[in-house]
Amino acid sequence: MRKLIFLFSVSFSIFNFSQEKKNDSVGKILENEIQEIEIKAGKKLVERKIDRLVFNVQNSTAASGGDAMDALRVTPGVKIINEKISVIGKNGISVMIDDRLMQLSGDDLANFLKTIPSDQIKNIEVITTPPAKYDAQGNGGLINIVLKKAKKNSWNATVRSSYKQSTYSTGNLGADFSFQKNKLSLFSSINTGDGAKKNTDNNSFYYPEERWENENPRKVQNKFLSARLGLDYDLTNKLSVGFQYLGNFSEMNIKENNTASYIYENQGNLKSYIASKAKSNEKPNLNQFNFHTVYKLDSLGKKISFDMDYFSLKDKNTRNYNGNSWNNNNVPQSYFAAINNNNQDITNFSGKIDVELPLEWAKLTFGGKISRSKTNNNVVFYDSSSGISVIDANQTNEFDFTENTQALYFSANRKFSEKWEANVGLRAENTQTKGYSKNLDQENDNTYFQLFPTAYLAYTPNDKHSFNITYSRRINRPNYSQLNPFRIYDNPYSYAEGNPFLKPSYTSNFEFIYTFDNLESKIYYSYEKNGFEQLGILDNNTKITRYFVLNFLKTYNFGLTENISFNPVKFWTTTNTFDINYTKSTSDIPVTVGSLNGWNTYLSTDNEFSLNSKKTLSFNIGYWISFPGVSGVDKVDTNQSLYAGFKYLMLEKKLQLSIIANDILKTQKPIYTSYSNGIKTVYRNYYDTQYFTISLSYKFGNQKLNVSKHSFGNQEEKNRIGK
Repeated sequence: MRKLIFLFSVSFSIFNFSQEKKNDSVGKILENEIQEIEIKAGKKLVERKIDRLVFNVQNSTAASGGDAMDALRVTPGVKIINEKISVIGKNGISVMIDDRLMQLSGDDLANFLKTIPSDQIKNIEVITTPPAKYDAQGNGGLINIVLKKAKKNSWNATVRSSYKQSTYSTGNLGADFSFQKNKLSLFSSINTGDGAKKNTDNNSFYYPEERWENENPRKVQNKFLSARLGLDYDLTNKLSVGFQYLGNFSEMNIKENNTASYIYENQGNLKSYIASKAKSNEKPNLNQFNFHTVYKLDSLGKKISFDMDYFSLKDKNTRNYNGNSWNNNNVPQSYFAAINNNNQDITNFSGKIDVELPLEWAKLTFGGKISRSKTNNNVVFYDSSSGISVIDANQTNEFDFTENTQALYFSANRKFSEKWEANVGLRAENTQTKGYSKNLDQENDNTYFQLFPTAYLAYTPNDKHSFNITYSRRINRPNYSQLNPFRIYDNPYSYAEGNPFLKPSYTSNFEFIYTFDNLESKIYYSYEKNGFEQLGILDNNTKITRYFVLNFLKTYNFGLTENISFNPVKFWTTTNTFDINYTKSTSDIPVTVGSLNGWNTYLSTDNEFSLNSKKTLSFNIGYWISFPGVSGVDKVDTNQSLYAGFKYLMLEKKLQLSIIANDILKTQKPIYTSYSNGIKTVYRNYYDTQYFTISLSYKFGNQKLNVSKHSFGNQEEKNRIGK
């Protein structure tokens, strides 16, 4: 304790010397004295801050040796069902990497996150009511994946490999390097992988006169190369600049060899069936560049930050399918064949400025952002039924979409006393969109201006109790593929079509959080209007299913979440979540049921065990279950998963062996039931969630580089800009 008091006394003395410009030699002596002193504090697995939950991935055994999707699967409060990411009790979540919003959604987002090794992730922040400085995109809030940074005055390198076995196998190799000395900070990473998985979509259509059973198993072969490069440099004591690059280059080959639709009479007798096969090739290439600079106005925390970002996604997709319809005597009735190509090109440019002014009466933050996105979709359809590929002009189209957004924000944080703290903010976003269909010669323009207020009030009477009230208003914009008006066919009886007239949806979120020691209780309420999602619209006459996106939902949701994390014994940390919420959705269109309401219940437990005194051997086991409930206008059956992990640190903790197993009992099989034009539809999808992964990683480097005797004091700024 005396040494600790002495350390703080010395630090305070150095501050006074620098402020009063006293003898430099004394300062140098004291600096040399404390340079060798290091205080280490272990972080909890889960931490709660005023506006977010922080999951420290590097402390999780279940997340070790996997990818970012594996880490999200075990993040408290996050659900992944069929690779769709959401927060418990909410939808429309957006994902950021190092505080920068990813211009990806759906399968594109999931595929990109699978290229980020979980060992590169420092922590994951779940921000259900984001402050005004963040983009308003994401009705349910934001998930921020914070990557590891270069450690001060050191260089470090890591090499790793992993093997994953699901239905098929996947192998990954990767390496990281980071360096920090004096004014320079550098980090880089490269990862490559090759493997496959099996996804299966099964559905049942209950027409009045017959029943269709569709089976569509797919083998998805994916090989990728991803890279990350960053550099930060302190030009002066006040000015620092930096650059970051993220890249991902993939090729996916998808085979559908056993796709079939079985048609039964009401008595259960087989009338006929349709069998087809298909091959798809996708080549999504992603590049993201960032340039940033931070200028410190003084030593009290006043600073200006500037960011410029460029994002590009180019995806070439070719799909070739053919098949026959057969009667119940296996006699072919008709033949079909087609080639459906889609080339997509998305670019986004944005620039933003942030100003932080800590004043005596409040901490002020304000700034602005401009963003421009441009998308080109070129869909070409060839009919090959005759044996010769003939272009079908009615199913061929080029669609351009442009979106411009200008934003300004302001927030103020004030601590009234040791017990009371408040934060208020307002973000204004002005958006202009333009969509143009070349084949239809149709243009759709839309302009809207919206305000997004946020507010936080915190009361902390003592170390064990705290009370927080939060409010935020959010927006969820359609992704680019949902706006493309032309069709992508699975077969002659099923196709997906975008909607260029889609509008954003808006959500108001309220939360009340009470924390007592390790127990957190949260009551929440949200209201979403103008909600949109993809519908399977069935035609009883043609038996064609049209998957179409519409604005048609209003959703009310209120619930209670209980989180508790504690140590029953010294070597055991358990984190448990219970959530119950009531949801009511109403539909504006006659295709669906008029309204649906009901209760949703979710339980999870995650348990970390340290198996030896040196903490080099650890074990994790967890389980979650989602009971029958409702989602929008769909009913959802029980869905659950059991997972486990093992981690062993060797060679002075430089060599790490990790083994993780997911969905051990193969029970993560969600079933959705809905009605379209009065026709009952049941969807049963399974996306190869049962797997195990074994990985090895080795770390080496120099933790004590000789440095110039110069104090920068800019680590806080580096952390804030996520470098």
